Amino acid sequence: MTHPSKIVVWFRRDLRLSDNPALAQAVAEKAEIVPLFIFDPYLLHHPETGSGRVQFLLGCLDSLQKNLEYLGSTLVRRYGEQPQVLVQVATELGADAVYWNEDSEREWRTKTDCCAIETLKEAGIKVRCFQSEAVLPAGGKESYDLKFFTPQWYKFLQGPIALRPTHLPFLQLSESTSSLKSLQDLDLPMTAQTVPVAGEREAHRLLHEFLDRKVSRYLKSLSVATQASQYTSRLGAHIKFGTISVRTIYRQVLLKRQSATAWEKKNLDGFISRLFWRDHFAQKLRNLPRCETESYLEAFDSVPWSQNDRHYRAWCEGKTGYPLVDAAMRCLNATGWLPFRLRALCATFFCIDLFLPWQWGAKHYMQQLIDGDVAIDHWQWQSHAGVSNRGRSWFRVYNPVKSIDKIDPDGNFIHQWVPELANTSVEALSLTGRMNLDYYSPIVNHQEARRRALALLEPIKRKYQQL
Repeated sequence: MTHPSKIVVWFRRDLRLSDNPALAQAVAEKAEIVPLFIFDPYLLHHPETGSGRVQFLLGCLDSLQKNLEYLGSTLVRRYGEQPQVLVQVATELGADAVYWNEDSEREWRTKTDCCAIETLKEAGIKVRCFQSEAVLPAGGKESYDLKFFTPQWYKFLQGPIALRPTHLPFLQLSESTSSLKSLQDLDLPMTAQTVPVAGEREAHRLLHEFLDRKVSRYLKSLSVATQASQYTSRLGAHIKFGTISVRTIYRQVLLKRQSATAWEKKNLDGFISRLFWRDHFAQKLRNLPRCETESYLEAFDSVPWSQNDRHYRAWCEGKTGYPLVDAAMRCLNATGWLPFRLRALCATFFCIDLFLPWQWGAKHYMQQLIDGDVAIDHWQWQSHAGVSNRGRSWFRVYNPVKSIDKIDPDGNFIHQWVPELANTSVEALSLTGRMNLDYYSPIVNHQEARRRALALLEPIKRKYQQL
């Protein structure tokens, strides 16, 4: 009598049971399945890792474990360098194969996966990798050229959704798998951030809430701080850790679109567009891994950027003297989230007004954002800093005072996050550079700082246009 094969299903940024190709294939083979998650010290202690994001990850894992237990299985959690842990677990449990879904957030991820494949094959253990995201293998500029990538993206999302298992074989282990469940277990500091509810069920709840109640106000809310928190999907962290697949989101949006009004369709299309650009950034970074730390337009890394630590700390702590910037940074630090328009405004203030290197700002964002994703965050930072687009000679620079009228027209966002100014009228906030308010003095003069920065940066951009 032949025994069923035993397969380790390695969960990474796909912490769900629905539309999980690696898991679905193992189930289809009627194998004994060992669900595994590995905490790697490189990622846990990376300079860009924040405890708030890890706390959300732990919540996702707890949710995944409950879902697995409901189906008769459990989640094995291990700590260590991933290639070695994979071989150890597979050998201990007598597994024939290890299955996982592709991921390539960092160059480290790609290198680690290549090492894991080699190490497992040397140990006589079969490896299978599955595509679970609409990102293609690195293939040069052609693979992220929009003419090529766009149809490939839609083709993938229109493919079949992997079936959710209805039961899993009972997994009997000789050791407890309940350790590694807290920041303390992982030797990480506690977080003071308000961490959102994690897990697959919450991801689907947020999606349906967005489609049922928020869609009609989505586009208009993107640039208004208080409305953005109410009418955007808030799915970023769930997409980051894969508690819901982009393909599932896309399918649900298409279903909603069938009965939507013309205005709702416009909003749904805008939402899909943001999912598209997310994956396009990931595709670019897969092909240009150096841009994780270097500017796409390399000459900008030789610019004598400021090294003013006092300015850096004031920006990080929300004490720049510009109320909208300060409110945004305090919101980010407390909640791990920030509306898109304010992410852009604070980034241009950082790179242009303070003339600090984008890498410093990206590091702080990644430390604080619950939905922090290298591809999105670092490409956006390069875009806001103006170091990633050779076809544009100008730099977009937000005015941190005049922008109050559009981003926080009633002053509610500033009043919430900068209590020192809670009783200050929105008119006075808009004139704060010239009013004698009992508040921090602006650390730079916006107009003067802007002129100095652009005088140095724009000639470099023009040289790129001539190449």
